[in-house]
Amino acid sequence: MEARPDSALFILESISSPQKLPRTDRALYALLLTQAKYKNYIPLENDSLIKTAVEYYGDRKKSLYAAKAHYYWGATYRDMGYTSFAVEEYLTAIRLMPVKDEFLAMIYDNLAECYEEEDLSSVAAEAYRSAYQILKGKSEQIYPLRGIARTFLLQNEKDSALYYYEYALDCALADQDSNLIGALYHDLAMVYSEEKDYIQADRYISKAIAIMDYNRSFNACLLKAKVMLNLNKIDSASYFYCRNIDQLDIYGKVACYDGMYQVAKKKGEWKVAAENIDAYKILYDSIQVIADNEELNRLMDKHQLEEHKRVLSERTKILIGSLIVAFLSLMVICVFSFMWNDRKRKKRYIALQHELTQKRVDTMLLKEEDVSESNKELVNKKMSELREQQFQLCVSVFQNTDYYSKMEALEKATPKQLLVMRNLRAEMHAVICKTFIDVMTNLQECCPTLTHDDLFYCILSKLHCSKTVIMELMDTTSDALKTRKNRIKNKMDAGMFEYVFSIDNL
Repeated sequence: MEARPDSALFILESISSPQKLPRTDRALYALLLTQAKYKNYIPLENDSLIKTAVEYYGDRKKSLYAAKAHYYWGATYRDMGYTSFAVEEYLTAIRLMPVKDEFLAMIYDNLAECYEEEDLSSVAAEAYRSAYQILKGKSEQIYPLRGIARTFLLQNEKDSALYYYEYALDCALADQDSNLIGALYHDLAMVYSEEKDYIQADRYISKAIAIMDYNRSFNACLLKAKVMLNLNKIDSASYFYCRNIDQLDIYGKVACYDGMYQVAKKKGEWKVAAENIDAYKILYDSIQVIADNEELNRLMDKHQLEEHKRVLSERTKILIGSLIVAFLSLMVICVFSFMWNDRKRKKRYIALQHELTQKRVDTMLLKEEDVSESNKELVNKKMSELREQQFQLCVSVFQNTDYYSKMEALEKATPKQLLVMRNLRAEMHAVICKTFIDVMTNLQECCPTLTHDDLFYCILSKLHCSKTVIMELMDTTSDALKTRKNRIKNKMDAGMFEYVFSIDNL
């Protein structure tokens, strides 16, 4: 592709059924075929081929293939005459380039040319400078240097243009690149001609014609003719105007006929002058028609671009509106769900409190009953059941508080997180004691010698809390817990101890 793009194009076009390739190979084929056509100066008339590569490689992740796909899409748009779309794709290609290399410099160079076409000389100069920064010290640096000089010339800053043209010429002379040397001699002659320094212009344009191939010297000869006319060397001017007139495009021919009209007028050859001015007017009218068509195409392109932007803007507004409506709807649903769940939780909490109060009443009534020897065992059994029911109700009440989830968080916390959550210790201690007051009272009645900390430890054990959580909530050590457990064992009967410490957390 780099050394022999014509051979690359031949090989790619010899593939009989590219549409049958796997998707990855089909995308690479589309990219390479577009690249080969571009390098062989074959006009890219539509973007259907390169879009296959663009759609596959995307525009979100930095990748050389993605950057190349968007660059050649931009080149296709440029060949189609859609300069603004080309600029957009070149900018995307720059964003996707993973490294700063010669290819990135080429993108900047083409982007600058697009800006020049849109009469944005200062912006073009910045793009050329970006390309130069990448190529600085390499032989390819001549191209962005020449571009920078041209932008200064377009802004009528001729001294700066001369500086950069001469700098580029020094680089070209060092590399012995005859094509670039001839082109830069022509550029310098053009600047000196603009400065009306026709002696210097003649010196440089003569060097350019001497070094250029015949097919590259047409415009140089036209400039030489203009310089000779301004130096009043009529015969030389006439010679160079007539030398390549048949090989010039319509714009060059217009300049030639205008120059030959000036020459004939100075010579007093009025018939020849009239013929030349007539030819000039005919061609000039044709140029005006071409310019009008180009302006019409430009306006149509601008209209299409504005229409495209309008459609995108409307779609964006619809999308934003939909997202806002969806967000607000989601917020309403979330608020409603939260309120409904909170109301449901509060109802549940109130019902549990009522049930717990009823159990307290039942316990008090059972205590006040006259207990005979015959039904003492039945009363004790009922009392045990009531106490267990009270405990389960207290557990349910505790589960409906925020501190239950905080206790679960303590169970899963790392040592570092435990340090942060240590400020919750006092609050959780108070809430647990308040919620399980009935259970603690029952235990106190059964074992009057139990202290408050003993009772709190019994509740935590009954809740199956881990040793780490118990140590955190009681602010104690493992050895102290073992000692407390042994002391509690001596204060309780075996049945009660088994009931409280049915799962040994230590």
